[in-house]
Amino acid sequence: MSEFWSVIFSEEFLSTVVRVLVPLLFASMSAYIAALAGIPNIAVEGIMLMSALFAVLGSYWTQSSWLGLLISIGAGLVMALILILCTINMGTNPILVGIALNTFAASFTVFLLYMFTQNKGTSASLASIVLPIVNIPIIDRIPVLRAVLSGQYTVTYLCIVCMILLALLVYRTPLGMRMKAAGLDERAAKTAGIDVNHVRIIAVLISGLLAALGGAYMTTGYLSIFTKNMIAGRGWIGIAAQAMGGTNMLGVAVTTFVFSLFQAITNVFSLYDLPSELINIIPYVGVLLGIILFSVSTYRSGKKG
Repeated sequence: MSEFWSVIFSEEFLSTVVRVLVPLLFASMSAYIAALAGIPNIAVEGIMLMSALFAVLGSYWTQSSWLGLLISIGAGLVMALILILCTINMGTNPILVGIALNTFAASFTVFLLYMFTQNKGTSASLASIVLPIVNIPIIDRIPVLRAVLSGQYTVTYLCIVCMILLALLVYRTPLGMRMKAAGLDERAAKTAGIDVNHVRIIAVLISGLLAALGGAYMTTGYLSIFTKNMIAGRGWIGIAAQAMGGTNMLGVAVTTFVFSLFQAITNVFSLYDLPSELINIIPYVGVLLGIILFSVSTYRSGKKG
C-alpha cells in the first residue's frame, strides 16, 4: 500500500494525469460548445477516432507531423459538416446522427486501416511521425511544475490555448452570448434577431475542431500508432463531463480532471498483478460514481425547489 501512495504522489503520476487529461479535455470542450448552442454532439467519439487515424495517415503520406495534424483536423471538420447537414439543414435528430457517425467511424477506420496496411488492428507498419515534445527553459528545472508544464507533447499546449480561447469566446464575446441564447431558448433567440442556425453551425464546427485535436493527440503524442477503437470511450467520458458541468465551463473542466485522475490510477494498478479486465473498468467506475452523485444532487435540488 505504501508503494501505491508513493506512486500517486510522484512527479511521474502528475505527468501521467496530464497525458490522460488532454484527450478528455478536448472531448469535453467539444461536447460543451455544441451543447451550449443547443446541438448535443454525441459523435465526439467517432470524430476523435477518425481524426486519430488520419493523423497517422497524413503524417505518413506527407512525412510531416504538422501536415498530418492539419489533415486530421480536416477529417474532423468533415464529420462536423455531416452533422451540420443532417441536423441543421435537414432537421434530423442529432442523437440519431451522432449514433450513426460513431458507428460509421468505428467501421470505416478499420476499413481504411486494412486498405493501407493490410492489418485490421494497428498501423504499426506505417512510418508515421509524431509531434515534438516541448521542454520549457527554467520550468523544466523546477520540481513538480516540470512534470506538469514541461516535457509535454505539442498538442498539450494547444489544449491549454484552446481552453483559454474557448473561455474568452463563451464569456467575453457577443457570439458566445448568442450561442447561450440559442441553446437556452431557440424561439426567444430568433425573436431577438439572432440567426440561430448560423450560430449553431459555428458551434458545431468548433466542436469538430476540438474533437479532431483530441483524436490527433492520441496518435501524435499519447501513442505513435493507430489501433482499432483506440479512443476507448474517451469521447463518451467527455460527454458525461459536459453533462455534469452543464453550461459552466469551469465545472466541465473540473469534472474532466476528476475523471482523468481515475484514468491515471488505472496505470498505477497495472503495476500490480491484477486482472486487466478489472483494471480497465476503473475510469468507467469513476464516471458512474460521478453521474450517480450528480443525479442525487439534481434530485435534491429539485425537491427543495
